[in-house]
Amino acid sequence: MIKEMTYLADHLSGLRQEIADLQKLNTHYANKRERSPFDESALELRTVRLLQIKKELANMLIQPSNPKVWWERLPKSRIA
Repeated sequence: MIKEMTYLADHLSGLRQEIADLQKLNTHYANKRERSPFDESALELRTVRLLQIKKELANMLIQPSNPKVWWERLPKSRIA
């Protein structure tokens, strides 16, 4: 169970860092006067990723009545 908790802490830390990076890129985008099609596409990708992260975090809040079921939902390759 400790390995799973370590995984969760590391995963949450990674998500926090990813959110911070996306926010920094969005701030840079907002401060640009001229935006290329590449900039617009990158913004769309960042927006999609932020929505994916939001959904992932929301799913993490759903706690089944049996905690073992919750641990089994974790990706097996990352726990080992």
